[in-house]
Amino acid sequence: MASVIASIAAVCVMTGGIGYQAAVSGAQTDSTENSVKAQNTDQQESTDGSFSEEGTTQIGTVSQMPEFTVNAVTMTVEEVYASSGDTVSKGDALFKLTDESMEAAKSDYEDAISDAENTLKTAEANLASGKLSAESTKQDADLTAQTAADSYQAQVDALDAAVEEKKEAYDEAVEQISEYQTKIDNNDYYVECAIDEKKDAVDAATTALAQAQDTLTQAQQSADAAQSTLEQAQKEFDSAVETYNKNVEETNTKITELTDSLDDLKSDYEQAERDATMQKAELQNEYDTAVVEGKYAGSTYESTVSELESAVESAQDTLDTLKEEQTALLALENGVVTADEDGTIAAVPYEAEDTLQSGTAFALYCDTQTIMISVEVPQENIAQVGVGDEVSVMIAGNRDGAVTGTVSSIASSATTGGSVSNVTYAVIISIDNSDGRLGSGSSATVTFQGEQEEKTE
Repeated sequence: MASVIASIAAVCVMTGGIGYQAAVSGAQTDSTENSVKAQNTDQQESTDGSFSEEGTTQIGTVSQMPEFTVNAVTMTVEEVYASSGDTVSKGDALFKLTDESMEAAKSDYEDAISDAENTLKTAEANLASGKLSAESTKQDADLTAQTAADSYQAQVDALDAAVEEKKEAYDEAVEQISEYQTKIDNNDYYVECAIDEKKDAVDAATTALAQAQDTLTQAQQSADAAQSTLEQAQKEFDSAVETYNKNVEETNTKITELTDSLDDLKSDYEQAERDATMQKAELQNEYDTAVVEGKYAGSTYESTVSELESAVESAQDTLDTLKEEQTALLALENGVVTADEDGTIAAVPYEAEDTLQSGTAFALYCDTQTIMISVEVPQENIAQVGVGDEVSVMIAGNRDGAVTGTVSSIASSATTGGSVSNVTYAVIISIDNSDGRLGSGSSATVTFQGEQEEKTE
């Protein structure tokens, strides 16, 4: 590894500097043994919270990254044509992939694109059917909400009518009992049957008979007529008494029947009231739910359609990406990877029989437009550093004074210096060098602002 780093550094020095990515790796390898010294001798910390770390300027590199997926199938390098230090023009061959690798990758992309097309068709079909279903659901919710008030009132009215019907039946029974009892108490049936009149007629006939018998000398015909009249009067009287007794008996029977049913009628009436109260609450809840669903029917429809549209867009994006990557793969004539710019090769990370790795560049080019500095920041200060922070950099030999740099990356894992107290993190600083005034290999002091402490009086 050290020899590879040294070769990359030497290549870029010949063209103006040291390779950035190589230097970064070197910094994490070589700076470990020097981190303790750096903390004891080079680190400077001021009272305003700022602190400084030492490093060395390095020329950066530009990476030529793959434009297609290199790890879906095993892609093997057959032959490498370019090496560190070579000056190349755009289109020059860098290395060649085996024919088997290319055929496998092409086949994999054809399968992936076919699957992506099917996924897109399914998503489009789901969108079409989903829109219809969502629209139908929305219309149903709108209609339910619009008719909810009328439906609710109609059902409440029906419940009220049922309760009123039970109440009327109960009240009518109570009234009939009262009427029948009043007729009995007032002797209405006695009057209706003309008992007194019938009794008077019997008495009159009896008197007439007595008179007729007393005057037996009168015509026998008068006595017979009186006897006939008496018999008729007695018959009518007996009939009236019978009718009266029958009416009283029937009335008492009706009173008994009504009295027996009165508890059931009252129970039915009270149960109807309880049922109506419960069902009214349920109807109110259904009404409120219908109103709410109607209110949010539009947003629910939009949310559903939006999700389906997102699925279509995602499927389309996946298909477009696969086709773009397939185009990039097919652009490799005979499996040859070519340079995508003019410049000096800092490194070609692959050798013959190597397998392409995801995230690894096809080639690194020396980049004099950017100066990079790698410094080790102690663990106690790393929390004060963030990607994008501006820093002040003093470069040895630079007569223009301090220049401004930017924190471009912070190592996710720590660099240890032999003990826990010497834990540091590699921080990369980038400086614009488009004017070409800065070079590589110069000592640099990077000052971080840090956190200012409040003064206490």
